[in-house]
Amino acid sequence: MNKDAANFEVAASVSPEARAKLEGIRAFLAAIPAPAIPQTLADFDAAAARGAVLAEQLGRSAIEALAPVVTERILGGVAVLDICPRDHRDDGSVIVYVHGGGFVSGSARANLLTAALAAATSGRRLISIDYMLAPRGTWDVILDQVATVWTALIEQGVAPGGMGLFGDSAGGCIAAAATLLLRDRGMAMPAALIMLSPVTDLHGEGDTTVTLAPVDYLDATVRHLARQAYAPGADLTDPLVSPIFGDFAKGYPPVLLQVGTREMLLSDSVRLHRRLREAGQSSRLELYEGMPHVFQSLLADAPEGRAAWAEMAAFWSEHLQS
Repeated sequence: MNKDAANFEVAASVSPEARAKLEGIRAFLAAIPAPAIPQTLADFDAAAARGAVLAEQLGRSAIEALAPVVTERILGGVAVLDICPRDHRDDGSVIVYVHGGGFVSGSARANLLTAALAAATSGRRLISIDYMLAPRGTWDVILDQVATVWTALIEQGVAPGGMGLFGDSAGGCIAAAATLLLRDRGMAMPAALIMLSPVTDLHGEGDTTVTLAPVDYLDATVRHLARQAYAPGADLTDPLVSPIFGDFAKGYPPVLLQVGTREMLLSDSVRLHRRLREAGQSSRLELYEGMPHVFQSLLADAPEGRAAWAEMAAFWSEHLQS
């Protein structure tokens, strides 16, 4: 966490509901000690475990209110959570979710709130992939796990035309790159792809990685460390590492990008959107005033969060066949 972000006032232009929660985050950032930087595998494991406990605690009451039906499953040897919203009516469509966490933290269970919200607001079944975290799992291993789950679902009879791919933050990077991998392997791509505040350029050339870093609660030092853990020694311009460098003219599904104006990854979304449009692909970029990184779950009850989830649900309805 970037504690210095607490020095900046919450934007006056956000809703009162969002302001109340963002002020709480600001106070939390000011109060917590700076975390130690992981150095060893044991350090990474311990940091991920601490983060998972905190995420589960913070999301528990909201998840209980949503009351999703959650089943642990194995697809192609990869652990997943199979999540259906309360009173689900199965139309055959499936959203595959790749969680965020800077490549080195998070899990299907720790990120259950985001998955449950996506299922509830869309009314669709969701598969959340419990991929191997970096540095134990590097970019190529993780992409293979996503492709394996995707293939297993198709082999079980899920129609590709009814399959969407969804990722937030680092999960957005993985989802975007996995789509390129599926395409290049001659496999069915998602019918639609939604990314929330995705990492798209690990090379780090975006303007806002510098200009908005001071106001973002993401820590640039930790981000650099996560990048090294995810892609050690890799060519950071490889499209499967940094999807911004992909050849989208060869084909790509319709994309919805959502991002806030107070995050250093803003440029990653803007640049990916422009690359897709220049290649003749369908891309929507939706900017949310004064919002921080991946605000959608944190502020799900605020007007900004409700608008974002409604926008996503409409996008799935537009593109996923039932």
